[in-house]
Amino acid sequence: MKLRSFVLVLFTAASFAKGPQRVSNLPITTTLLGTDPSGVIADIQSDGLGSYFDGVGGVTSFLTTNGYNGIVWGDWQFGTLDSTTRIVSISFANPILVANGGTAIPNPPFTVKNVTAHIEDKCTQIFNDMITMSTNQTFQCPLITHFFDSNGAEYRIYMGPNWEPETTFAQVTCNAVASDGCNDWYIDPIPAGYDANGNPIPGTAIGRLVYFTKRSTPNEGDYSFRFHFHLTRP
Repeated sequence: MKLRSFVLVLFTAASFAKGPQRVSNLPITTTLLGTDPSGVIADIQSDGLGSYFDGVGGVTSFLTTNGYNGIVWGDWQFGTLDSTTRIVSISFANPILVANGGTAIPNPPFTVKNVTAHIEDKCTQIFNDMITMSTNQTFQCPLITHFFDSNGAEYRIYMGPNWEPETTFAQVTCNAVASDGCNDWYIDPIPAGYDANGNPIPGTAIGRLVYFTKRSTPNEGDYSFRFHFHLTRP
């Protein structure tokens, strides 16, 4: 009996010594589709090699434990920055001129190019949570696309009026729910409207391009973007 009690005390002490167990990021399969739901070519899409899987070929793709406001698994993060085999296609074919509401003369580094990139939404920054969504629920989130040109120049595209007032949020839609939360999402621009049957009409998002230098972050203009991202667990 004394031995059993001693072992129990040791086990309990060891458990407390380890502290609370940390949860892990939730792996996500990311598909950056080539067209929006209406069939128009997407400005942010894949490299043509199919879906991206977390931990495969240097890709990262997950719901992060490190959200804002103490929210776990509320934000999606995806990247090919460490990959030697996967990249992302980005197009700046739709600049917004200053006369039409742009905040700077458009000065993109290219028109269309495959680049290494990192994309993430910041839903938890405005208290939205992707994992707890219900089926067909939608909400809007800031979105950042961070990429490097082939010459090493670093850029970011900001979409979110909480950051840049002329830009727009992305819209997240939960398509299906499992016992442990939403497990299938779309990320799109906010719809341009709805048809007679109540179906969303695909829209465009407005993003500001910023060039990151060691001493400054010049505004390289605003652009309209179409995209259609499909995320699933796993």
